[in-house]
This record gives sequence, C-alpha cells and structure tokens, in this order.
Amino acid sequence: MAPADNSRKRITQGYKNSKLQAPIRRTQINLQHSRAATDNIMKLTEQDNTDIVFIQEPYLYQNRIAGIIKSHRKYISLDDKCRAAIIITNNEIDAVLIKQLSSPDSVFLERRYSNTRFFAASMYFDIKKEI
Repeated sequence: MAPADNSRKRITQGYKNSKLQAPIRRTQINLQHSRAATDNIMKLTEQDNTDIVFIQEPYLYQNRIAGIIKSHRKYISLDDKCRAAIIITNNEIDAVLIKQLSSPDSVFLERRYSNTRFFAASMYFDIKKEI
C-alpha cells in the first residue's frame, strides 16, 4: 500500500467552498487473524488518512475484535467469531449496521456522508463453503 501524498486537510480544502464532497479514502485487507497485521493496518490508516477499512479475518481476542484504535468505530455482526468487519475512522461519516443482512461472515452498513447515502459491505468467503 503506497503512502498518500496529500493529507486529509489539504484534500478537503478545495471542497469547502464548492458543492463537491471530499473523496472517501478506503482500503481493504485480510488480516488473517494476525495481531501484527492489525497493528500495521492501524499505522497505515493513520498515515494515509484512510476513512474506511474493510477487513476480513480480523484479529480476535476472547472472541472480540481487538487491536483497533479506540477512537475508530467498529462494525461487526453481533455473533461470535466474526470473520468480517468495517472500521470507520472519519467522524463525518455516519453509519448504521444493517443487522438483517449481517452475519459472522458479512457486515452491511448504510453510510451517510455529506448529502449522499450509500451502502457498504465487507464479506468473507470460506473456501470450503459454497457461495
């Protein structure tokens, strides 16, 4: 993952006086339940000013997602042993978990940013199960 060449502040400056909204910076990663990978993605998220992280196989400790910076919002299904998650780091993005569509292997959100409403999903597909 290449580091961002613009900070969030510089990116959003040009959008303040226009009707355009700042682009949402996002990334996707399979952490393979690794604490070291979780620590690395948290550092890269801060460095690159990432707004949303789509995660498969998050690091779990005592059946709970762990290693995520406390100020970030975590969205997972409420079931044990989740294998998908979405992390939102930008406080300007509002999100609601859609529980009816979420499971241990998928997380669905309705997100609102500026005047735009859209949906997001993070899914884990087990190679041993049929889709």
